[in-house]
This record gives sequence, structure tokens and C-alpha cells, in this order.
Amino acid sequence: MSLFKYFANENYALAFIRKGEMRFGSLAYYRQIEDGGVRGDPRDGMLHYAPADGIEITMVADGRKLTGISFTTAAESVFVYCASNEISAERARDFGQFCVEISDPDAIIRRLKHRASASSRLDYGRVDMGATEYRPLDQIPAADWAFPERVVLIKPPEYAGQNESRIVLPLKPDATSMNNHVLVSIGNLEEITRLHVLD
Repeated sequence: MSLFKYFANENYALAFIRKGEMRFGSLAYYRQIEDGGVRGDPRDGMLHYAPADGIEITMVADGRKLTGISFTTAAESVFVYCASNEISAERARDFGQFCVEISDPDAIIRRLKHRASASSRLDYGRVDMGATEYRPLDQIPAADWAFPERVVLIKPPEYAGQNESRIVLPLKPDATSMNNHVLVSIGNLEEITRLHVLD
């Protein structure tokens, strides 16, 4: 299934096609964008569970039962590359008229995984890709709490119109980064890409 990456600048679209230049953004970057929820989301990479009746918690030490209102977990040390699952004029209005169709997204994942290196702070071996799930706050998160790469693929239902997929590139466990972006080049992608210009 194809993915669609939108660019406001044709040069960036061509750099992606011809050189495989990918600009991954940190979750902190997406949380601070104030654009009415088009690109930015102050809760990006956060999983919030807040059922209407609260959450009953049993204390292990003494068996006391407490009721919590909500719980939140946040994924950190992760960079994401966002794309859409659809080609549309509406997405083009939001993200840019130069739309690159990626016919084989798995080929991009394979190339990223081949970049694995002991000297890199980025954990290319753990690169993952998936469609974003849009779920309400009262849905039980189950095991997703424990996996930051899953948390990054979950957003509240008000963002469902984005119809987004993400490539997730984590830092290695002991690595840190203050960067808002990392630029990764994976080589020519002309065989698996096609440029559309939408009005």
C-alpha cells in the first residue's frame, strides 16, 4: 500500500526522491507547534487514559484501594517521519502541494535498518512503521503503555482526519539529543516514488 509525503517546497520533494533525504522530527518539536492541530499536537507521543468512572488501583504493600482520575505516559527520545495514507487536495492544502507517492514504504524501512551502526546515537535496528490509531481517552491502553514506539502511533480521535502513518526512529537507550530534527539520507528513491503536484 502506498504512502504519500507532502512538501510545501518542491526542492525538498525532489531531494527526497533523488537522495532519499528524510527530515525526522522530535516529539518535543511537534508538541510545540501552534497551528491549530494541523501539524502540531501538544499531546503528541502521549497516551492518556481517563475513563469516566476513574481507575481503581490496589496498593501492593497493604491492599488499600485508591481511585485515580487519569494516567499519562509520554514517549521520549524518539524521532518520527510523518506521511499520509491518502492523496487528497485537503492534505495538500494542509501540508503542501508537492506530494510524493511512495509505492514501497517497506523498502525505506529496509534502507534505514541497513544504517545500523555502533557509533550512531540513532537506533536504526529498532526503526518501525505503522498507521496511526485514533482512539478515545477512555479506551484501555493495555500493553501499549510499555512500548514508546507504540505510543507514538496513537493519537486522540480529533486528529483522525490526518489519516497518518509514521516511521519511528528511536535513540539508543543511553543516548540523548537536544535536536528538534535529524536529517537522514538513504539514497535515490526514484524507483519507488512518483511526484504529484496538487492544486
